[in-house]
Amino acid sequence: MEESKKRVYVLDDDEGILSIAKRILDKSGFEVRTSSRAIGTTNDIKEFSPHVLLVDVMMPALKGTKVVEIVRKLLDPIPIIILYSNKSADELRELSIESGADDYLCKTEGPQALLRKVRMHTL
Repeated sequence: MEESKKRVYVLDDDEGILSIAKRILDKSGFEVRTSSRAIGTTNDIKEFSPHVLLVDVMMPALKGTKVVEIVRKLLDPIPIIILYSNKSADELRELSIESGADDYLCKTEGPQALLRKVRMHTL
């Protein structure tokens, strides 16, 4: 693992979103790991030690906001956590404040917005 590369972990139950996010972030020089399952990923996230954790809000079995809570309790150092969803910006802003996430991004903004947001938090 190259130390100079910033690491991004993407958690989303949509394989298409995972594929797009991985491709665009890989192509931009990030080291990326993805998972489509919220339950059981804490150890993987801890081992990978990402700089940024992108979390889908509407995960089956375990909501993204709960993942934020768990990560904040269990990980050190705590990565920058970005909530990612099809919800409106207002809903996401509120959820990010309530859950303790650092930022949020609407999926409808597209892959380039995702890249800009991750870059903003890894400078």
